[in-house]
Amino acid sequence: MKAAVFYEHHAPLIVKEIQIDAPKRTEVLVKIAASGVCHSDLSHINGTLPLPAPPAVLGHEGTGINSQF
Repeated sequence: MKAAVFYEHHAPLIVKEIQIDAPKRTEVLVKIAASGVCHSDLSHINGTLPLPAPPAVLGHEGTGINSQF
């Protein structure tokens, strides 16, 4: 899947293909249609809220459909 990956502060996110694990028994796989960037994400990028160890895929404001239907 494609993801915008955070590598370092004050630098653009890099869009690249990444591998993800198959969903576990208590998880669902969601096909993302769109995702927003919130102030928390911007705070990680500008260093206000440091991440312990980049790289990281930011974003938690996604919208999509359950791809298991």
